[in-house]
Amino acid sequence: MRKDEYELSEFGNGENEIKEKFNPNSIVCDASSLISLTETGLLGALIMLKPMMKGKIMITEGVIDEAITHPIKQPQYAFSAIRIKRALKSGVFSVAKYRINTYDKILRITNNMFYTHRPFHLVNHGEAEMLAAALDNGVRFVLMDERTTRMLIESPLELKKHIENEFRVRININEGLFNEFKILTSDIKVIRSTEIVALAKQKNYFKKFGDMEKEAYKAALYALKFNGCSISFEEIEELARY
Repeated sequence: MRKDEYELSEFGNGENEIKEKFNPNSIVCDASSLISLTETGLLGALIMLKPMMKGKIMITEGVIDEAITHPIKQPQYAFSAIRIKRALKSGVFSVAKYRINTYDKILRITNNMFYTHRPFHLVNHGEAEMLAAALDNGVRFVLMDERTTRMLIESPLELKKHIENEFRVRININEGLFNEFKILTSDIKVIRSTEIVALAKQKNYFKKFGDMEKEAYKAALYALKFNGCSISFEEIEELARY
């Protein structure tokens, strides 16, 4: 194992001890992003970028369950699960662990930060697990298409306004938890699957489409949007210009 990598070893009490560190430029992937890339035939874009990365492409055991173990038993989802499993077995992904205390802390903060007459639930276990893995592994990047958690990290006040408009309620902020989460995630950068594809395009991933390269690239961006990536039509048009 190189000095720029680390692993986590479990104590008997369920806690984990960090022995060494991953390169901070590694990326922790959410299940939804991997599924979107796979179902649109674009997982190869992520795989193509791996040799160019300074870090690793990381997934948690929860992502394995959500993207492989459960869907592989369902005929309508099995093919995507098989392709992700093949990538895992071939060494594309590294499995990341995290401390349960970090995971619990993220759920506690995010799901009590905004409230009306009661706390407003914002983050589910999958996103909390991904963030915990990134924080405990010293990793800066997370691959995530889901809007709420991304906005909570990047622009929480805009998220508050969006929720107020959508649900027609007034949202209060727990300032202590708000600031705690801001500090906790200050070094985290969220990347969407569309941005992975945009980077792959710069590395000539779409050259194989010949004179349809630009059309294929733009179509790929739209395909990801319609498979769950939170990106506006305006953002797609902006990405498609390059």
